[in-house]
Amino acid sequence: MAPNYSIHAIPAYMVLAFLPHAYAISSIKKANNGKFNNVNARGVDTLAMYKKSVPAEVFGRYERGKAAHANLMENAPFFIGAVIVGNMMGLSAETMNTAIGSYLALRVAYIVAYINVTSQKYSYVRSLLWAISSFVLGGIFVKAGNKLVAQG
Repeated sequence: MAPNYSIHAIPAYMVLAFLPHAYAISSIKKANNGKFNNVNARGVDTLAMYKKSVPAEVFGRYERGKAAHANLMENAPFFIGAVIVGNMMGLSAETMNTAIGSYLALRVAYIVAYINVTSQKYSYVRSLLWAISSFVLGGIFVKAGNKLVAQG
């Protein structure tokens, strides 16, 4: 029987979710003489100051990094729920490892696309990666639901 690493993927996901946040802060600090307003990091005035004080490309990367982080945090309950439900219903280690590994790989690609894509035309790649990763998690819920119905 193969080991099931899916529960370990939860803390890995949280680390992954914080990487674009760390990147965003690092990029803005580097372009802003090492300064970052941690007192009111999300404040409108803070963002306006960054927008004026750093090159537009850097500010765009900062915004996209923060948005990627926010998206991963918003999707964390769906991810954690899929891991828990899949394991509660006894889905095989192979199923869980494959699905969760695929999801994490897709989310890495999503982060890279989110931060680096600057054109409308290629932004759909990011959206496609998001959709595919969501379907992967949805598949776990469907398989777990099917198993529950079969136990009837």
